[in-house]
Amino acid sequence: MSVGSKVAARGSWGTVEWATAANGQEPGLAFFATLDVADQGKVIALFQRLAETGRISNIEKFKNLGEKGLGLFEFKSFQIRFIGDFRPGKRFMVALGLRKKKDDLDRSDIGVAARIMAEHDKGGR
Repeated sequence: MSVGSKVAARGSWGTVEWATAANGQEPGLAFFATLDVADQGKVIALFQRLAETGRISNIEKFKNLGEKGLGLFEFKSFQIRFIGDFRPGKRFMVALGLRKKKDDLDRSDIGVAARIMAEHDKGGR
């Protein structure tokens, strides 16, 4: 995956893409670009697995955040987290990336991801 590309991973199920906020920024991609090559590889492997199958059964690596998480989903690779959601057309949009040292995400981070997803849906892309 090259930085600057809207698509992070493409597979037989669909795509994993970077969501665009109203200001034109792609916060998930911006965070991804700060990771070292080894961490980028681990994240892309997770994205690719989802793009190939449409699901990741290991809830330690990918899970629905539930009602408190506004229905969003979280990719997790150790302390690295990416938050996003499924969209029509077999697409998963990644809204936000961050580094967390505890298990649960902060509600403020979930709120930011939800806002980015709403902005993307309104035409941020």
